[in-house]
Amino acid sequence: MTGRVIIVTGANSGIGFEAAKKLCEAGNDVILACRNEEKGKAAVEKILQENPNALATFLQLDVADLASVRKFVEDFHALGKKLNVLVNNAGVFLNRSERVREFTKDNFELTMGTNYLGPFLLTHLLLDDLKKTGSESGDSRIVMVASSLHDTNDRGNRGGVKPFDLENFFLEKDGTYNGQQAYKNSKLAMVMSTYSLARKLEGSGVSVNCMCPGFIPSTQLSRHASSASRFMLKYLMGPVFKVAKISRTVDHGSKMIVELSVNEKYKDVSGKYFKDFEEAESSEESRNEELQGQVYELSARYCHLEGYEPLDAPAPPPPEEKPVKVKKVKTPKKEKKEEEAVAEDKTAKEEGEKKDGPEVADGIKYADEDDKSEEKTGEPAKPKEGGEPVKEEKTEEPVQVTITVEDVSTDKPNTEGEEVKKTEEGGEDKKEINKTAEDKKEINETAGKGDGVSKAVEITAEITTQG
Repeated sequence: MTGRVIIVTGANSGIGFEAAKKLCEAGNDVILACRNEEKGKAAVEKILQENPNALATFLQLDVADLASVRKFVEDFHALGKKLNVLVNNAGVFLNRSERVREFTKDNFELTMGTNYLGPFLLTHLLLDDLKKTGSESGDSRIVMVASSLHDTNDRGNRGGVKPFDLENFFLEKDGTYNGQQAYKNSKLAMVMSTYSLARKLEGSGVSVNCMCPGFIPSTQLSRHASSASRFMLKYLMGPVFKVAKISRTVDHGSKMIVELSVNEKYKDVSGKYFKDFEEAESSEESRNEELQGQVYELSARYCHLEGYEPLDAPAPPPPEEKPVKVKKVKTPKKEKKEEEAVAEDKTAKEEGEKKDGPEVADGIKYADEDDKSEEKTGEPAKPKEGGEPVKEEKTEEPVQVTITVEDVSTDKPNTEGEEVKKTEEGGEDKKEINKTAEDKKEINETAGKGDGVSKAVEITAEITTQG
């Protein structure tokens, strides 16, 4: 189990990192092949901090770029090391409902290029190294990290995917692309190429198998999904799936990689699909040998493998814009109403600025308004109905109050005190005003005495409020 040279792609996080760490702990020489140099070196440093004697090396690799794949192979050969095991773990899962395709530098649909065509080329460029080790030791291995989502009928696909269409390899036909379909197709192609390659490598000492690590919510596989989807996956669906025993842990997935990479019981086992440490049956679609051969040949052509007629992916269409919500167009009638409302507000504001006092609600009349008219016209203010002329009060803002008094007596003037409620319009407080018989003398005289008829009288009084 020790002393092997093992390449693990996508090893800076998730099950790739945990597998690399476990393989280092077992004494293997592990090369962490990562796209991001900073994260790759940080992963190596973390392993060395926990295990100073670990043999861990970083090499830059972007499986979504075929030029980067070829450069990685050159860099590996420069190390002068043999190769015992290749683990194709790197992958991406875009937003399930995404309808706009993204592309690699080689014009491949991003998911198919990252999850399948990049690893396909990497595997074939390293086959001679693996065959050499296999002929010497009788045991070199290729481990493909696939997914149960390659199966159209898997419950995780929720009926949202279609069977593989070889004529629509990059899902370029209108209405056929979404993130879920792209992921399913890429993993299906990986499973099928595993079977094809196993047949081609018979008797070479090189075995190739694929595996499903299980649904693991805590990995970075869904890093390109929407923030809402990632939140639900990690904090809502993840715990529920764990209780229901639907999801798996990073430790579980990484141990499967380690087992298939170095455990002696898998020596000479090739062309198999594993799930939960047991051999399982892949989808019916993936077991179609004719389709397997067609996918393998098309892949070899896209990757420009020797012995196959080169085929370039079609140029992507003009950038597809993501659909945006269209704002409702305002009708001319609605726009006119809004403009009139703005104009009215502006006019009201200008008139309010001309007032001597603070702005008040419409309908409130100040007790000194008649006095103000005297200042403007030069005429004395007219006395108010049923009372004396209003005297000017400058200390506070007086408010006009209407008081209604009912006289039900026959020939006897009111002598008892009477409580009259007053509500100030434009104010916040309600106050009780006690008017005595003496105060209401003028009211009774106006209303008339002893006629036996209930009368109502309106007067205007000045009320000065404070605070």
